Amino acid sequence: MRISTKDWFKSGSPWVWLNAGAVSISVIMVVGLLGLIAVRGLNHFWPAAVIEADLLAQDGSRRVIAGEVVQTENVSAAQLISSGVDLPDDVEFAKRYLLKVGNRDISGSDFAWALDRTMENQRYPEQIMVFERREWGNFYGYLEAVKKEGVIVASGDEASAQLTKSMARVVRIHDEIYDIEKGAIGSINYGIERLRLQERGLELDGVIAPQKYAEISAKRAGFDAEYADLQARLKSLYEAFNRDSLIARTVDGRQIEISLGKVVRFYQPNQMGLLDKVAFYGAKIWEFVSDDPREANTEGGIFPAIYGTVLMVLLMSVFVTPFGVVAAIYLREYAKQGLLTRIIRIAVNNLAG
Repeated sequence: MRISTKDWFKSGSPWVWLNAGAVSISVIMVVGLLGLIAVRGLNHFWPAAVIEADLLAQDGSRRVIAGEVVQTENVSAAQLISSGVDLPDDVEFAKRYLLKVGNRDISGSDFAWALDRTMENQRYPEQIMVFERREWGNFYGYLEAVKKEGVIVASGDEASAQLTKSMARVVRIHDEIYDIEKGAIGSINYGIERLRLQERGLELDGVIAPQKYAEISAKRAGFDAEYADLQARLKSLYEAFNRDSLIARTVDGRQIEISLGKVVRFYQPNQMGLLDKVAFYGAKIWEFVSDDPREANTEGGIFPAIYGTVLMVLLMSVFVTPFGVVAAIYLREYAKQGLLTRIIRIAVNNLAG
């Protein structure tokens, strides 16, 4: 049975289809955005190879540079010449790399641009290490020695094995510190706050009960004593946490001493096989979704943001769902069947079905 265009519009079907199309486009856009973020963002966690090269400066001097290639692009010769780069007349485009060179506490910058034509003797040394730090970002260089209480206990080929054992010890201490600061001390602060509110409630109610105030004071004294014990424990843990250190050498020959308490992990990407890289990639993604942020939210994880978002969605669902059900029942059973009402009712039924 054919229906006229006028009757079709009066039935509200075009608006239902328009609404369905808008929802479909929105879903496609959201999925596409998530896919783009996944493709562009998840690549950040893959352990990229570290390139080392001799960089030729404009004045003819040379220096050694090392880092991860983050971006590659072809730049026009006119753009480079306008920025002060000397190029031959027959060059129209030049390739340049954006390198993550790290060592921000030494060089002052995490990234550097380098032209491919100025990078000579490019190589991927297997012994070069990446030290992921809690402060100052990554450090790229070579391990020279490991120190314990200020004394070198391993150097040369033995340093790597000693560093692995020392880092395992540091990670255990860090986990214990985290449990105390986030768990035990948090529970004490919560208990003290409850006592304060309880005491304030008695004062506002005008309750004169010395026994109750004495009980609150006794509980607070117990919390204070427990807190003092935890602080003493934390002090000894932090001393052990910062006991060991390592001596590393940059690619240009400078040495730096790094406390192991400031190192999150270390790895040698140029030595890693496929399985090692996959395991590292999985560990980094898990850290991203389960750990707290650090370095002014530029490193670490986003667990607090995920937790807050999920909690907010759940709370909004609890509060909004009853109103949505009531609105659907009203539109379906009691509202006058005008054009707008029919459109909304059809849309609600379609969404519910």
